[in-house]
Amino acid sequence: MNYSLYDPEADYEVISTVGLKHSAFYLTGPYNSYCFYCEMLKSCSNCFGCVALKNRRYCILNKQYTKEEYETLVPKIIDHMRHDGGGAAMNPSGATAVVTASGGASGSWGEFFPVVLSPHGYNETVAMDHFSLSKSQVEERHWRWKDRTEEPSKITRIIPAAQLPDSIQDIPDDILNWAIHCEVTGKPFKIIKQELEYYRRMQIPVPRLHPDERHKRRMAMRNPRKLWERECAKCGKGMKTSFAPEKPEKVFCEECYLTEVY
Repeated sequence: MNYSLYDPEADYEVISTVGLKHSAFYLTGPYNSYCFYCEMLKSCSNCFGCVALKNRRYCILNKQYTKEEYETLVPKIIDHMRHDGGGAAMNPSGATAVVTASGGASGSWGEFFPVVLSPHGYNETVAMDHFSLSKSQVEERHWRWKDRTEEPSKITRIIPAAQLPDSIQDIPDDILNWAIHCEVTGKPFKIIKQELEYYRRMQIPVPRLHPDERHKRRMAMRNPRKLWERECAKCGKGMKTSFAPEKPEKVFCEECYLTEVY
């Protein structure tokens, strides 16, 4: 689940970091090492369950310890997390860190921060794009769900998408003062100056669909996050692929693919 990393080394289950070394279960913040279950640290090392620290070492739950105390306490905390289901987590204010139970007979050591700690609704995150769940399925897991309420549009100048010129050369600058009525969802949307400049530079038409609908269709074009057993279309070797057996594409193993392409 690593994402947006630069110059990492020996990290596991971390998100959005720079220069992180020998750390795990870490969220956001640059140039740290040997940090576990931490968030938003900068230039820290040997920290456990901490948030928003800078240039600190040997801290647990944002409290300073000596090197000897730290190396004695951390193994005890990890043992507790393994056997009792406890987990390091940030409190809602983000000012300090606390230890809380995240559930599960096998304990929580070795897992990223649990979903129940997320301040966002499940349907507000990219998880919904890749692992779509209904509201009832989310609530059964005791996770957050955000009900979306569409505010009445205050836009008075709306043009149906069907009335837009096909050629970008025929789109006037005045389009920036109008909203476009999506021909699928019926939702109005606007384009901005930089967007219009990009369409003109690339010689592509103004979109007819609301951004949410465009995103939905792009995601539908991706293969599912699932692997099937298939045989290489060239050498017959068995392999795993995200292309389902019934899909018409030819799927090669890595060796055959490289030979065919290069």
